[in-house]
Amino acid sequence: MKLSPLKRFLLAALAWLPACFALWWWVSGLTVKLPVWLAGQALATLWPDLVASVSQGFDTGGMPTMDVLTRIAVSEVGPNGQIATGYLEPSVHPLLYGYSLPLFFGLCLATPQDEERRWGQMALGCLAIWLAQAFGIAADALKLLALGSGPEAAAAIQAAGLNVNLIALCYQFGYLILPTVVPAALWLALNRPFIEALTGRPFGEPGGGSAGRNAAS
Repeated sequence: MKLSPLKRFLLAALAWLPACFALWWWVSGLTVKLPVWLAGQALATLWPDLVASVSQGFDTGGMPTMDVLTRIAVSEVGPNGQIATGYLEPSVHPLLYGYSLPLFFGLCLATPQDEERRWGQMALGCLAIWLAQAFGIAADALKLLALGSGPEAAAAIQAAGLNVNLIALCYQFGYLILPTVVPAALWLALNRPFIEALTGRPFGEPGGGSAGRNAAS
């Protein structure tokens, strides 16, 4: 039985996507290095009074983290009754913002095209997705300081001139929108001829009533 191009693509995607996600999870400590560095550079450069440095670490479960060393001093009473002073160091999980990378890779590998074009798309996808991931984890770090690290951090955010509502909006955009929209939009933009061949109409052209009846018949 001969499969249609659409069915072949769907079957290839179903085969490639789990493999890409498994590989991404296995090498996750490497794939987050650049986004963590980019986010750290942005935070330390734009808000030097808030952020001293950023480093990559791992939590108790072995998942990579972005550890943010701030300049926000906090004090608390220890078990012996003495007051201890230190600096806030919240952690962000960058993998929450990086699953678009294996999604995009799976779509590229399932798309029939020559290898040079495929690898070029994957390189471009890495750049775009890592930038979006860096935005997401930087916004998450600011959200943690503004809303989840106590009154000292909230006061420091206000003193830095940052708007809490804008931080929350950037966090939602980086967490809910970018990881899903960026890989899909990029794949659609880079594979216009293939999509036109699948749909039988120019890319972006809405289907008319007659086209719908023909497809149904």
